[in-house]
Amino acid sequence: MGSIDLRPCEETEDRLLILGNPEILGNDNAVTTTKYTKANFFPKTLKDQFSRLGNAYFLVVSIIIGIGAYTSAFETSQSPIFTFLPLVGLVSISIFEEWRADRARGMRDKQVNSYPCILLKRGEDIDASGGERVRDETVFNGEDLEVQLDTEHQEQKESTLDGEDATSVSIEVDSDKSNTMKLAFERVGRSKIYGGDIVLVKSREMIPADMIILATSNEGGSAYIETSSIDGETNLKLKSSPNWPGNIAPGSSVRGQSFNVNEAESLEQAAKRVARFTILGHPDGKNAMDNPNNSLEDDNDEVESFNAEISPRSSKMSRQFSLQGVFASSKKSLAYKGRLTSVLSSQSLADDGTTYVASVLSEPPNANVNTYSGKLTLPPSKPGDPSPVVPLSSDNFLLRGALLRNTEWVIGLACFTGDDTKLVKNSFETPSKKSDLDRLVNNTVLVFLVIMIIGIIVMASFAVSYQEHHSESAWIFGINDNKSEPWPYLPGLSPPDWRTESQNFIQYFFTFVTLLNGFVPISVYVTIEMVSFCMMAFIDKDIDMYHEKTDTPASARTNIVTDLGRVSYIFSDKTGTLTRNVMRFKRCSVDGIAFGAPIVKKSPKATDQQEGPGISGDATKAFHPLKQLLVGAVSMPSPEDLTGNKTKQSTENTLTFNAEMFL
Repeated sequence: MGSIDLRPCEETEDRLLILGNPEILGNDNAVTTTKYTKANFFPKTLKDQFSRLGNAYFLVVSIIIGIGAYTSAFETSQSPIFTFLPLVGLVSISIFEEWRADRARGMRDKQVNSYPCILLKRGEDIDASGGERVRDETVFNGEDLEVQLDTEHQEQKESTLDGEDATSVSIEVDSDKSNTMKLAFERVGRSKIYGGDIVLVKSREMIPADMIILATSNEGGSAYIETSSIDGETNLKLKSSPNWPGNIAPGSSVRGQSFNVNEAESLEQAAKRVARFTILGHPDGKNAMDNPNNSLEDDNDEVESFNAEISPRSSKMSRQFSLQGVFASSKKSLAYKGRLTSVLSSQSLADDGTTYVASVLSEPPNANVNTYSGKLTLPPSKPGDPSPVVPLSSDNFLLRGALLRNTEWVIGLACFTGDDTKLVKNSFETPSKKSDLDRLVNNTVLVFLVIMIIGIIVMASFAVSYQEHHSESAWIFGINDNKSEPWPYLPGLSPPDWRTESQNFIQYFFTFVTLLNGFVPISVYVTIEMVSFCMMAFIDKDIDMYHEKTDTPASARTNIVTDLGRVSYIFSDKTGTLTRNVMRFKRCSVDGIAFGAPIVKKSPKATDQQEGPGISGDATKAFHPLKQLLVGAVSMPSPEDLTGNKTKQSTENTLTFNAEMFL
């Protein structure tokens, strides 16, 4: 029943991620929607319960009665147990309902957070876990991929494609098998994903975290997502892998594979390629941003390309980088035939022999789902070269909660997880709701309290006045200056314990509070809570609300079910889901008054005349009584009509607004 703050404090610093190196000490990917934790359950529920005016009233009355019963502050005729016990029972029932609803939310959260996901990991790390970590059997039957890490580049060849930007490069693969690694696909729960993890998402699966695309199954590095659960739009959105800036030419080390530009990359090829420029292939690699060959001028260029639109033409196109494959676009794409390519060659060694791996400098977590900015720093293509920097935008960003569609698989970098995802940033803590019945009862109790307090003030004032003017009759209140005097009408009995001093106004006020505490009946609240509890149980067991195909019963997730019987009107703007979140006002009628610009619409007769003669044309000659009633003005036939000459006059512009609603 744990819970997290759904709206944590915003970070102000950019976030640095090393590809393949999860931030274990950072946020995990667990998201909960529960209202309470074990520590705050009773304080928060008690606060909610005593926000009800009736519960607060009976608590105060119980305390007042207890003070009068166990002290000599004022007289009371009741024991606090008769008011306190019903109050405890009432509050207990309400707290149990809250626990039951929150427990259901926690079970749903547990199911969502434990949904299996696939991560790219080093095989030796999984083997060293002693069986605690398992491979996913649905990917290559649970077998590891052997990835060769070293490559050697040949001289550049001339392009074989038409176009000034087309370039072709061939790469020889070092046949040395000593520098290889085993790449495994690990199955973990969704909550076990951390920033920096490389995640594999399959078609029609939910994106488990905010991710940056590294590779896809589609040509051009494209991927389609559906965000109906986020913004209500059912149209598919196109995302793609990052693009090379116009002033940088990419390098690659795709292990001697020779692909046709029109072919799509397989999952095995993409996984191997991603491993070569991440820490998966080089566990001792350093951040490519720390490359000493990254000059200040290059950094300025990177920042400029990071914040501005990248020009496809640049004066720095002469910078030499090794190319592999065929690129025939004016904006060089990081996607080799659609996928992010590695620039690791010769282990991406710097002059001092240091191996560098790719990293991402991302914007801080924020709630804006339509924007994203960051930069991807890749390892140098050869020793002595600076690390290429690629700008990232919302086109390369996948939101948690979106569904992958029309794409077989996507490999991406987990950027924001758990509380930091944009979906959670736009979420609010589960509110404490009150039904209309609760508000009605509160208002009714308030009226009763006002009447009761007025009555108590009147009676306390009368009691004080009576004692002052009729002191000889004060014995009826137990007051007598002579403590040895017996009861006036019972002289044979021993004298009672007379009080020598009468109560003042304040004491009488509290005395009458204890006498009139039943003015507000506690049974009303007990009855309402019992009825609410039974209604929730009936909803859960209602066979008419059970979906047999999915084995899903109805679930009463709130204690405001009493409002169901008070619903008189249901407002709905439309049915179904929006194709796009674009709703423009055209026209409406309120109480007979039309608002908005007139809608130009041709009459059915004019439409049929455009279709030409035929059956549809003859059908317009039929008499339509409703149509005639809705026409605001009817044109009378002229003498020319009798001679066979037809006029151009029609009822096109004579229909009223109400007529347009029917025709």
